[in-house]
Amino acid sequence: MQTILNSSLREKAGSDSYNRFEYQAHWIVYHMIQEYKNGNDYIIFCEFHDDMAKSKQGESCAGFFQIKTSAKYKEWSFSRLFNRTKKQDGSYKHSFLGFIFYNFLNFKNECNKCHFVSNIGMDTEVSTWQSVIEDNKELKVVNPDLYKKIRELLLLEYANIEPDIFNVCFESFVQNTFLYQGDLSLDNYEKIVAGEFFQALDNKDIYTSNSNKILRDIIDEVRKKSKTLIKMPISYTSLVRKKGVSSEVFSKLKQVMSSSARAARSRFLLFQVIKSTWPVSGIVLQRSKIHAFCL
Repeated sequence: MQTILNSSLREKAGSDSYNRFEYQAHWIVYHMIQEYKNGNDYIIFCEFHDDMAKSKQGESCAGFFQIKTSAKYKEWSFSRLFNRTKKQDGSYKHSFLGFIFYNFLNFKNECNKCHFVSNIGMDTEVSTWQSVIEDNKELKVVNPDLYKKIRELLLLEYANIEPDIFNVCFESFVQNTFLYQGDLSLDNYEKIVAGEFFQALDNKDIYTSNSNKILRDIIDEVRKKSKTLIKMPISYTSLVRKKGVSSEVFSKLKQVMSSSARAARSRFLLFQVIKSTWPVSGIVLQRSKIHAFCL
């Protein structure tokens, strides 16, 4: 990840509203829960070169995520995905897909995949592109006209790049950029994340109020890491400390809860000792020691 660790962070407008920032933080936690349930080890970097970056433990490459919401449109089209806004100096910002191409251009082999995730879906044209690459087929072979259209739209933003460099990056971009509607809607994303979290814990010995507190702490950690400013270049160790959230948070949480549950059961048995008469409590005490040890 040397290029990723040494490259200057591009200018980002960030979350343009409180609601969008909250949606983004909850989506990151939701994604972490799903990866944990699937048994994947990973580390998340919040607001690092994109809304989120993800790397598996020990790997030198990363995947990047744009998390976008819209209450105005029902679906994304190429005209919206390639739309560029004008800056105050008269220049134009890159489009959503233009920024994704930037990751492949800037990080080359260190960028393995890019994702555009939203609360709304994709139109037929965008879905056609996605259906091809999700089946590991080449778009330029299956649908050369669509391949050409995407290439020409992207060239409008990167006209000054040498053709050979553009062509290599475009091949990576067009085959490894995934656009899809996520599982979180704008009106109930908090409830969905909470439900997934409680299901992932799968522990009846912890009170719901405690579970809610633990979940809030994890979301707060994502918020804090998202807002933490860093100076580039940065070491991997410092990046993990300042911007990283590891999948280990869930594994350690389950271990702590398991230990707490064992301790609670042992305390319950000892409480029965106090309530019992001495001849009976002596037997219960011995059993409680054995029971606690075996748990």
